Amino acid sequence: MERSFRVVAGFLFAASLFSCNFSKIEDFRLGKDFVSSTSGVVLIDTMRIVASTVHLDSIVTSKVGRLLVGGNQNPITGIVTCSPYFQFHSTSVSSSLPKDLVYDSVVVKFNYDGYFIGDTTRKISFLVKPLTPKEGYNSDGSRYNISPFKTGADGNLYNTSSFNLSNDILGEAHLYPRPKTKKNFYFRLSDTFGQNLYDKIINDIDTIRVLSKFQVFLPGVSFVSGVNQNQTAVGIAQSSLSIRVYYHAKINPAPVYNPIFFEFPIDGAGIWFNQILYSSLGSLLGTISIDNSTLLASTELPSISTYNQTVVQGGTGIYTKIRIPGSQYLKGYAKNAVLISATIQLTPQVNSYSLSNPLPDTLAVYVVDRRNNITGQYSSALGSNIFALKVVPTEFDKAPYYTLDATSFLSNELSSPEITGSSLMLGTLGAKAGQNLNYFSFSPNALGGNLFKMSVFAYVDKSN
Repeated sequence: MERSFRVVAGFLFAASLFSCNFSKIEDFRLGKDFVSSTSGVVLIDTMRIVASTVHLDSIVTSKVGRLLVGGNQNPITGIVTCSPYFQFHSTSVSSSLPKDLVYDSVVVKFNYDGYFIGDTTRKISFLVKPLTPKEGYNSDGSRYNISPFKTGADGNLYNTSSFNLSNDILGEAHLYPRPKTKKNFYFRLSDTFGQNLYDKIINDIDTIRVLSKFQVFLPGVSFVSGVNQNQTAVGIAQSSLSIRVYYHAKINPAPVYNPIFFEFPIDGAGIWFNQILYSSLGSLLGTISIDNSTLLASTELPSISTYNQTVVQGGTGIYTKIRIPGSQYLKGYAKNAVLISATIQLTPQVNSYSLSNPLPDTLAVYVVDRRNNITGQYSSALGSNIFALKVVPTEFDKAPYYTLDATSFLSNELSSPEITGSSLMLGTLGAKAGQNLNYFSFSPNALGGNLFKMSVFAYVDKSN
C-alpha cells in the first residue's frame, strides 16, 4: 500500500509539470515476453520550457574571411556598428627604379563578398584611420615602436576589442554598396598619405620591403563607420584588400594604356578582426547590452519581459536560452522510465526576418551552466555535434521553423544523480557569428501559445 502511494504521488507531481498522451500499447510492443500489457510508450507533449535571451559579453571576430563595414538598426535588437581592423603587408620593390617617376594617386582596392543586411540603396560612409603604434623598450633603455595589436590569451580578438587610432585621417569613403557585384572597387585616399608612402618607395626602400619596418610606418588600418548611419552593412572579402600607389614616368617612349602602380596587399599572416559596437537601447531587448546597474540592465532577459519572444543575432552575441526545469522529474514519473527521444520545435516570428535578413539554415547549440558559461557544444553520445535545423514546410501558408533533437541533453539530465543546472543556448554558428548581423526572434507557436513545443517519447513500466 505504501509503495503504491509513492507511485501515485510521483505521478501527480510529474503531472503538475507536464501532461501526457498515452499511445496505444500494442503499437509499441517490444516482444510479448519482454513487456507486460500495462507497460508502453508515452508521449509527453507539454513539458515546461523556460526561455530567455542572453547577451554574451564577447565573441571571436578575428581571422574571419569577411570584414564588415556599416551597420544596422532594427526594433528587435537595436543599433549595431561595424568597423574592421587589419594590417597591410610590405611589397617587393626594385632597388633600381627609374629616376623620372612621378606620383599620381593612392587608392584602396577591394571586392564585396556578397553579404549585406539592410537597405543597399543608402550610402555608406566611413573614415580610413591608421592605428597608433605602441612603444617598447630595448635592454639599453632605448625606445622602439611595436604593433598596437594585442590578442587575448587564446590568440583571438573579439567584437568588443578596441585599439588606439591616430588622429590622422588617411581618407574618407562615400559609396553606394553593390554587394552582389564581383568586380574590383576603389576609393581614393589622401594625397598627403600617398605622397608620403611614395617617397618611402623611392627613398627608403628597406621600409617598403621589410615587413617589420613597414608595419612601424603603417601599423594597421581601420574603416571607422559612423555610429548613426545604420541603414546597411556589407561584407568585404578580406583577401581582396590592398593599397595601390599609382605613378607614371615623365617621359614615356610609347603611350601607356594601363596605369602602373605599386601594390601593398593585406597581410594574410597578420591580424584582422571586426569590431562590432552594440546598443540595445530603444529595442525589444531594452538595456541588455548596457553595463550599468542604474539602468536595471541585465545580460539575460526572460521571455515574459520581451513579449513572450526570444532573440538571436550574429555579431552581437545575442542567443536564445532554453531551460527544461521538469527534466529531472521524469525519473519520478514511474519506475523503469526509459527515454526514447525528445524534440523541440521553435518557430521564428514571421515579421522578424526578410529577404535582406534571411533565416540561417542551421543554428549552433551550446550547453551552458547556471551563469551562462559555455561548457561545450551540444553533441550526441558518439561525440558528433547536434544543431537546430530549419524546416520549410511544403504548404505555402506554413511558416518555417527549427527542430532540435534534445534526446542527448535530456538523457544526460536523467542520468545525473542531482540537478545539473545546465541549459541549451542557440545562436549563429560559431564560424559565422563574427561575420554577420542577421537577427530574428522566436515567437509562440499556434499550438497552445507556448514559446516552444517539446515532444518526449518515453517507455514507461506502469506495473506495480
